[in-house]
Amino acid sequence: MKRIQERLTAEGGAAAIITKAPNIRYLSGFWGFVTRAEYSEPRRLVALVVPKDGNPLLIVPKIEYEFAVAATMGTGIEVRRHVEWKEEGETEDSWGLARAFIGAPSAGKVFHERQHMTLKAVTAIDDAFHDYSLADGSGWVDRYRIIKDDAEIDLMRRCGKLAVDMYDAQVAALRAGPMREYELAMVGWNLVVNRCAKEMEDEQNFVNSPLGEGVQLVTSGPRLARSHGSASTRLIGPEDVVAMDYCRVPYLWGYRMGMGRVVSMRPLTSQETDIHNTVTEAYDVAVGMLRPGTPCSEIDSSVRGILVEGGLAQWVVHRTGRGVGIENVELPEIKEGIPDLLEAGMVVSIEPSIHRDGFASRIENTFLITSDGAEPLTTGPRHIPVLAESPNVSAK
Repeated sequence: MKRIQERLTAEGGAAAIITKAPNIRYLSGFWGFVTRAEYSEPRRLVALVVPKDGNPLLIVPKIEYEFAVAATMGTGIEVRRHVEWKEEGETEDSWGLARAFIGAPSAGKVFHERQHMTLKAVTAIDDAFHDYSLADGSGWVDRYRIIKDDAEIDLMRRCGKLAVDMYDAQVAALRAGPMREYELAMVGWNLVVNRCAKEMEDEQNFVNSPLGEGVQLVTSGPRLARSHGSASTRLIGPEDVVAMDYCRVPYLWGYRMGMGRVVSMRPLTSQETDIHNTVTEAYDVAVGMLRPGTPCSEIDSSVRGILVEGGLAQWVVHRTGRGVGIENVELPEIKEGIPDLLEAGMVVSIEPSIHRDGFASRIENTFLITSDGAEPLTTGPRHIPVLAESPNVSAK
């Protein structure tokens, strides 16, 4: 809040209107159901109005009012509500609440997250503030979120351990006997939910849910070319390779973690081994570049160069990594053409991957950029464990 207010003062702004759901959560603690698409203006406005001076205002529909009050308790944030019908003592003019809070148009420019808004929302704010000076503040809060504070770093260390524990539980389940992809996902989901619930037992107001909102990506056999394939009802067979992705799973307090692994129910072919060796080389090069001052673009170019030289270009389907935190994809992007340099306090994933029918090779871990290098937040095997070779062989 202080950083936004300092920027408003520097740029002659009266207020900033935050409408991107993860940014509202970051600033206020209010999140959850309102991340759903139907809350996009103009149907139901959820907006945090940060003035140049003083406490902010959170505007929510009446149906979310009690939740918003509980979520923001103790923050100094004022909460006001609007309705979708005519009722004495209530208002249908949600943007009118913002106008009244900000004051007259002469107060200064009103910044808003224009690039993150739907076309309907842009039209609505233009109509509501037609006599004000509107300015684009897109990316302000996203940039602040790049550098994690001490509390977030501590939380993400614990999230990383939970992701690894989830992987270990799923490997053990695969060793125990045949199961379907969704059953494998449920093994991990149950572990995460129970651990998150334990953390939340003493939470005041019971605002957060341990259940999360994500669906784990699990693919096997002919589905391996679908890098974003949610766990299906397919039965994992003894000749299958299995890819497990942990990025979409919300961990402690809803924070995310970048981690992905591949295991095999059968011995790998020589070609598959060569492919994974090339991916491992690319991964090691990327990890070796993780230090403050390294251009994000150069990491991606170096990884892509190794994969292409290894003849794998046709199976490369995404960039090398991205920021991780409240969202599973945050700034900075680790990809070509991005101007960002790594900074201490960033949390990023490194994930060179190959996806094709019948086989995938993926090593993904999340790292905290430190003052002189990087600290891994997730650990585990870089090789592809063969689970069927012996029940006593560890996957670690």
